[in-house]
Amino acid sequence: MKTLCMSDEYPCFCRELRRNGYKIIPTEKIECFLQPEQRHADMQLLNLDGTLFHLSDCRDKIGIKYPENVRLNCLYLGGRLYAKHSATDSAVLDYCRRNDIPTVNVNQGYTRCSTLIVADCAAITADKSVEKALKDNGAEVLLISPGHILLEGFDYGFIGGAGFSDNGTVYFFGNIKKHPDYEKIKVFCEKHHAHIKILCAEFPLTDLGGVVIINESDGY
Repeated sequence: MKTLCMSDEYPCFCRELRRNGYKIIPTEKIECFLQPEQRHADMQLLNLDGTLFHLSDCRDKIGIKYPENVRLNCLYLGGRLYAKHSATDSAVLDYCRRNDIPTVNVNQGYTRCSTLIVADCAAITADKSVEKALKDNGAEVLLISPGHILLEGFDYGFIGGAGFSDNGTVYFFGNIKKHPDYEKIKVFCEKHHAHIKILCAEFPLTDLGGVVIINESDGY
């Protein structure tokens, strides 16, 4: 059984994932973040091949304002770390240097929020700077229109926080079919042999901060 660390503010999504065989560990409430971000897994944890970074491991200041709130909001894809270097915690960058993990600087500080991983070298994003960085490093990318994702307290949320992929399935939190680019998303997922599964179709597509997959050996 795999373990997911995620927000439990929407119990329906947790229930559906438990029915699909996952164990759920609720995220903490980080009081120094803005309320809509306080339970977001992609703001609290970063898993680099089994090495788990938590906010308590950060050397740099954590706070409510950008970039102090995105120290761990990095995308790890295809053996590379994509992140806004000036916003990323120095402990993460030092770890990457020591372990020969290439890092790619991008303009988007919410790199992980902005990107939905579909396969080992394939992702979906609405951010052009992330799209360019990924393509420049050999990944296949589907660029979608921004918006159309619920994030209470903000104008809209990000695709990376509205789903996750695991073992050939892309799970979406809410009804991805209502997204104007759904057909493109479906074709892209099929191209990369990924099956779409909608959780709680009665909900709008919702950014709840994604999930961080935890293995027993990760020690969380």
